[in-house]
Amino acid sequence: MENLNEISSNEYYINGLRTGDEAVLKAIYAEFRQPVVRAVAALGGSDATGRAFFRYALVEAARQLQTGALTTEVPFSEQLQHLALTHYKDWLTEREHTSVSGEETLPQTETELFTPTSEALRETRQTVDFWKKGEQTEDELYPLWEKLRRVESRLSDEKPPKSKSHFARNLFIFFALLTGAWLVWLYVFRAKTPAEVYDANFSLPESIMSDLQHRYGPERGNDSVSSRPSACEFYLREADVFYKAKDFESAQMALAGILEDSLTTCHSDALYYIGILGLQQEQPELALECFSKIEDLEHFGEDLYWYQALAFVKLAEKNPLLRDKAVRAIERTRSNAQDSLRRAQAEKMLEHLSR
Repeated sequence: MENLNEISSNEYYINGLRTGDEAVLKAIYAEFRQPVVRAVAALGGSDATGRAFFRYALVEAARQLQTGALTTEVPFSEQLQHLALTHYKDWLTEREHTSVSGEETLPQTETELFTPTSEALRETRQTVDFWKKGEQTEDELYPLWEKLRRVESRLSDEKPPKSKSHFARNLFIFFALLTGAWLVWLYVFRAKTPAEVYDANFSLPESIMSDLQHRYGPERGNDSVSSRPSACEFYLREADVFYKAKDFESAQMALAGILEDSLTTCHSDALYYIGILGLQQEQPELALECFSKIEDLEHFGEDLYWYQALAFVKLAEKNPLLRDKAVRAIERTRSNAQDSLRRAQAEKMLEHLSR
């Protein structure tokens, strides 16, 4: 059964070679070219030389088909390799390369293989050389040669691309990442402008009335010991309505009513909120003027220092010569801060402005 399969396989290759069936030729290349290349390399030839003599062997095999010299009784692969090595040996002899000699260079088989004469071998190689130059194209085997070239071209196109070195690309990516990291480092650790420091730290209370309740307690200064004039409550609530609506200018005007009515008990309240609203409206000078008049340090002291420092930072944004003054104001804020978070904020501000 094995012999029958072998004969059937041989017939497949031989008939395909005879008819020039490109599918069969492709199978022949896929199955037999590399073993032939290795066999030629074992005799001292290069891979390119092995591929060239594989082509010579195919053309020679096609010539021998015309005379019936190829047989189905011997594996087609052995006959093809025998022809390739015979051609290679003759080519070496032709060029006086005598390092390969005698029958020792050819594989031994149980069946004696047909060996073309040296004259026939050289005629085949010469014909192939003519075909390469576009000559003697009327030869009946020239169409087969053209098909062999097409098959080789397709096989070459189907080869997976050689692995390319990605060193240059990886080097570029490395330096791009390094540059990016350096730029991030510069951005994060560079000295920040007063404007950046101000924007990162300034914020307003949610509302005037809730902030007052936080400072004075639920009674907002109206207890059994002291009471605030009802007019204070009226102006503060009116201001809070505008404040929540973000109509800060109207809120300031409502608070100014406390100052105009000489409601001294509530002056610190009015001055404080007019001051921080001044900061909200890019009026640091107004804010500092209001803060300087506040007498109730018990209820506003720590926040007063904080917003004073921010007012100086805002001034330094407009006039860089005031940067040192802003730094001193922040240092004063840090020294007077009881809240650890507020103290940490002040230290961060100093760190950014002092670089």
